[in-house]
Amino acid sequence: MRGPNLISSWPGAAALLGAALGVWICATNAASPEVYIVRKNDSLSQIAQAHGVRVQELARANGLSLESTIYAGQRLQIPRPGRDEEPHNARTVTVRKNDSLTVIARRHRVSVAALARANGLSLDDVIRPGDKLRLPPAGPARPALETRVQKAIDTAPVRRGTWKQIVIHHSATPMATIRGMDEYHRMECKMENGLAYHFVIGNGQGIPDGRVEVANRWTKQLEGGHLSTRSQNLVSLGVCLVGHFDHHRPTPKQLASLHALLRALIKRCGLGPSAITTHQLASKRHTRCPGKFFDLKAVLAELRSD
Repeated sequence: MRGPNLISSWPGAAALLGAALGVWICATNAASPEVYIVRKNDSLSQIAQAHGVRVQELARANGLSLESTIYAGQRLQIPRPGRDEEPHNARTVTVRKNDSLTVIARRHRVSVAALARANGLSLDDVIRPGDKLRLPPAGPARPALETRVQKAIDTAPVRRGTWKQIVIHHSATPMATIRGMDEYHRMECKMENGLAYHFVIGNGQGIPDGRVEVANRWTKQLEGGHLSTRSQNLVSLGVCLVGHFDHHRPTPKQLASLHALLRALIKRCGLGPSAITTHQLASKRHTRCPGKFFDLKAVLAELRSD
């Protein structure tokens, strides 16, 4: 691939990036008592049953829905049996007849987006009577950025009016490192400034889950390399979440960090929630990025409820 096109829009990107990263993958399912490497023809229910946990717990622990696709080689965190049923100080509710996420959120005075995120759901997912849902913390508590990230946002030489939109991407790979992504964009994409994005949020595979990495394109206020035209890259901040969201959802920690990051960026750049979009919506070329399991509507709803 040549030019500034995003890695996830190129069919061979995932395979090449995996090679470029050089990230070690366990060759055996016995690598860790808390990690399972998915085998061919595995299903979430089979894996849950084999490890003595509820399939809902397994899905929630990995940012998945019950309908998510899993693939051979994927690393799944195995929760301890019963760990998610009654966590300390957690509040849970049982879904009643005619309940919806919106009805339950209003009843308990929490945002519907936060309720969905706490249970690994999208705003469009169907809930059924008898389902148990975990309630997010009540009140105005918000996910906070690490001090180093907030400092990087506050001290960057941002010129008012430079940035018009914030574009969300996925890496289209199950794992990534900043070094590997930077090398890929320099070597394969011929990008002089390396890593195409301004920020990257890890998923626990290569970069810690929920960790926000601040790239040089932000600290030096350089144009992005994440969209197909320079005119777009000049005014568009790029935020990439590690993962392939055609197969699974972002992790809860990724979404919490994304919320905090977006809130800080729109304040710093003088933008509003309407400036936030996805690669698929912003691109002049066809792409599925950031995948069918990324719920922009929920992200925007939570920002607007702040």
